[in-house]
Amino acid sequence: MNNLDKNFGDLNKQQIDAVKKSSGSLLILAGAGSGKTRVLILKIYYFLASKLALPNQILAVTFTNKAANELKTRVSNMTGKMIDSWWVGTFHSISARILRRYSELIGLKNNFVIIDKDDQTKLIKSICEAEKISLEDKNAKYYTKCIDRFKNDNISVEEVLEKAKIKDEKDLAKIFSIYQNELIRLNCCDFGDLIIHCLTIFKKNKKILYQLQNQFKYILVDEYQDINPSQQAWLKYLYNHHKNICCVGDDDQSIYSWRGAEIKNILNFEKDFENPSVMFLEQNYRSTKKIINCASHLINFNKNRYNKKIWSQNNEGNKIEIRGFWETKEEATNISSKIEELKNSKTPLNEIAILMRVAAHTRSFEERFLNIGLPYRIIGGTKFYERKEIKDVIAYLRIANNHNDDLALERIINVPKRGIGKLTLKKINLISRNRKISLFEGCKIYLQSDERGKAKIEINNLISKIHKWNKIIEKTNHIDLCELILEDSGYMELLINESKLKDNIESHDRLDNVNEFMNGLKEFENLEGFLEHVSLVAENDSIYKNEKISLMTMHSAKGLEFKYVFLIGWEEGLFPSKRSIEEKGQSGLEEERRLAYVALTRAKERVFISFVNQNRYSYASHDFNSPSRFINELPKEDLEIFNSEIFENEEYSLNISQLEEENLNEISPGKKRLIENYKRINEQNFEYNQDISTKDQGSFNEGDRIFHKKFGYGRILEIENITALINFEKVGTKMVYLKYLFRE
Repeated sequence: MNNLDKNFGDLNKQQIDAVKKSSGSLLILAGAGSGKTRVLILKIYYFLASKLALPNQILAVTFTNKAANELKTRVSNMTGKMIDSWWVGTFHSISARILRRYSELIGLKNNFVIIDKDDQTKLIKSICEAEKISLEDKNAKYYTKCIDRFKNDNISVEEVLEKAKIKDEKDLAKIFSIYQNELIRLNCCDFGDLIIHCLTIFKKNKKILYQLQNQFKYILVDEYQDINPSQQAWLKYLYNHHKNICCVGDDDQSIYSWRGAEIKNILNFEKDFENPSVMFLEQNYRSTKKIINCASHLINFNKNRYNKKIWSQNNEGNKIEIRGFWETKEEATNISSKIEELKNSKTPLNEIAILMRVAAHTRSFEERFLNIGLPYRIIGGTKFYERKEIKDVIAYLRIANNHNDDLALERIINVPKRGIGKLTLKKINLISRNRKISLFEGCKIYLQSDERGKAKIEINNLISKIHKWNKIIEKTNHIDLCELILEDSGYMELLINESKLKDNIESHDRLDNVNEFMNGLKEFENLEGFLEHVSLVAENDSIYKNEKISLMTMHSAKGLEFKYVFLIGWEEGLFPSKRSIEEKGQSGLEEERRLAYVALTRAKERVFISFVNQNRYSYASHDFNSPSRFINELPKEDLEIFNSEIFENEEYSLNISQLEEENLNEISPGKKRLIENYKRINEQNFEYNQDISTKDQGSFNEGDRIFHKKFGYGRILEIENITALINFEKVGTKMVYLKYLFRE
């Protein structure tokens, strides 16, 4: 046991107790950065060194291949043995291993193929075509997601068929049933089947189940808060003999309900497993005391959780910085300047991350970084201008700008689907090549042919629209033009309809991306300038290698850590997500708060939180944001507030005296004068909505530069009684009341 004691040397008491607890059902609630991976590794080592189990009697289940490989490598290093044949892996890899042993019981051969999402969608599409089920309202990806959800929730084909009442439900049930039969015929299964087929074997063959139960003396589960109902059933089957299970997780980091994970699994652990005990790992080894205090204070607003409190013995650290900005471009510029300072002080760019609630919000940062030469990477996603929907919209703009752009026309000719198939396109391409003309001109010649059918009608419609766009491009604002194109083409309608489908997260993201794209158009004077910019962005992006700043969603950041973390987009309605709250109520709000907790605890040394006052999609409206309620839930003593004039809502307002003199140096001269105005107004007990006197009306003159809380800076063109006609820098000409103006 000397080696054991040696390996336990740097563990705290909570960790040692968790490692040595070997019998019964154990839930280890491991707070962020509390060393749970080391506990899992030492637990496996403890079972082996204490001769409590042989290697093949330990089943260790993880959620990612990365986590499984880390467990294998570190246990192998400690034991000096190769463990490739041990039962350490993801739910899916272990299930596939079991299924290949007993595949004939399901009707599969042991060389079955595991298909991916693309193959799933193609198969479902072919089923719909064969069964004459329309894909106009609900596309193949929608049915794929529904079937995945059924499997995650352990809902069988028979149950879906039985409960189907209306046509949509019957169509879905029919597709599900045929899809499952087709998979067996093709000797294939999808990832959900790996779990579901094992459950079928466990349920129908008691002898095989007993063999597996008897073999696995100890079961270890990582990230237990993320399991879905099918995985929970899988665990219960295998556990129910020796009844020794150790689940490690954190209810405060349960953020994947949209993947089928249910927080009730971890909250109901003591009801679901016999002889249960719960242990806490609360000491955080990653972050400073102030970061941990803020994260702990925030998560305590959740009611549906275990009562625990993470803490740290690390340095006190800096306060969390909160900054408000007027618009996204200013936010990106300020944060990139801060990152340049860190880089100049020898901070590796790999230690810097920008986390956001919505993937669409990478755009302003990607463009800024490319302009000033800061290399970056997108974690868990695709770079903004490489996303399919963005390429589609750009292609539409290119064809409006130049109707002879063959690549653009070929991309959008059947997007959205117009019934213009590959055969028709091939004929048009042949005409174009033979006559050495553009694809657009080839379409016009094709329209003169004797061909009949829907494709010809749709090509005529599209060519007419492109003619219209070409004709109005010179006299139409490029933002208005883009809106018109997206409406005329049916592309925006397609995205909106897809986003209305329940559980279709990707469609919501696509719509957000296009809205963000429209927002980016504001920064350019004309369409040509924007298209040139997009081309240069792609070119600049190809030169960067090695160290890079990480941009990612908060969901993608789970399990990662960085010295410096910038949390952007903390605006009410965006974060917490309005959609999540509307769909799930209090449980949705609590999951959003857990996401904020995860985001905060990615940081080792510094956290910077920002929000913008102007709506991020304000190309179409002039709505303005309030800071996220989560900012208000952070302990004020651990915050440093900048640009506090942005906190307009009374609930979030901060006393201007909180701004120290050196903080004012970071604000532009115009904003400094605005702050002084706020000071003067506060000193006079000025009420924002009070009636303005005749004397006050006369204090403004034509030509004065002013500030309006919604429309920003502008210059007075005309004054009439109590109103003024103002040319605002961002939103153009508006008639507003004088009482809502501030002198710059």
